[in-house]
Amino acid sequence: MKVKKLKGLIAAAHTAFNPDGSVNLDVIPKQAEMLIKQKVTGVYVSGTTGEGVHCSTCERKAVFDAWVKAAKGKLFLIAHVGSLSLPDTQELARHAQECGMDATSIVPPCFFRPGSIQGLIDYINEALKFAQKIPFYYYHTSMSGVTFDMQKFLEAADGKIPNLAGVKFNYPDLYMFQRCLRCCGGKFDITWGIDEWFSGAVALGAQSAIGSTYNYSAGLYYKAWDAVKKGDLKTSEKCMKKVCDIVDILVEYGGVAAGKAMCAVWGVDLGTVRVPLKALTADEKKSIVARLKKIGYK
Repeated sequence: MKVKKLKGLIAAAHTAFNPDGSVNLDVIPKQAEMLIKQKVTGVYVSGTTGEGVHCSTCERKAVFDAWVKAAKGKLFLIAHVGSLSLPDTQELARHAQECGMDATSIVPPCFFRPGSIQGLIDYINEALKFAQKIPFYYYHTSMSGVTFDMQKFLEAADGKIPNLAGVKFNYPDLYMFQRCLRCCGGKFDITWGIDEWFSGAVALGAQSAIGSTYNYSAGLYYKAWDAVKKGDLKTSEKCMKKVCDIVDILVEYGGVAAGKAMCAVWGVDLGTVRVPLKALTADEKKSIVARLKKIGYK
């Protein structure tokens, strides 16, 4: 498969929940509108930020359908289809291809993990056996416990995973990131995935990035991106200070729940989170929005 490399910011979308705990599909058009206004180029659906592992297969399929209906042709849609169950992963991948998602992605199983790079390749091919017509992005994250060198993975997987497009690189190793950008003649699409290291990755050659904070602050990252390209390190530094201030709030309030609260600055109510994540009180949500505005968010 010829790799068409991604450009710009791709938001790792939240999954909205109703007060009764059910998935709120009705808010997805509002999410799409919020992202398009910020000039985001794509959406990563049902991943870590989207609490995909907290949703059933039926719920995730319905979320895929809703994103296709709301944003097909407007945003590049990547469906995260990973789960602990191989049949569920296969079904999610099949549905993602059939319903019109533009690509799939997988976090490998984190309990019984692949024991070698070849084992990982074999697993991916089995997981994608019904979804080989659209590109695939491997999700490399330390949270999975699968920590193979991605350059070696790409070299071994080249031609062995037919629809391998690249890697969603959520790993704190800029050395490995650079090697992945260049390996196999630079054919693979390596999209950066750690928001608070954004400017460093751009300086080293990142052409796209997938992250959760792009949901509500994409303009800040585009400003940092432009500053790096112009060699304006002072502006880049100022932007990244704001990024780190935002991440500090996420860390303090539990990540996903705080990110949902921040989307309120765009008038989008994403509801609560599913246990074991901690739900926020109304006062905590107001405090998060107030702190975001104090940082200088516009």
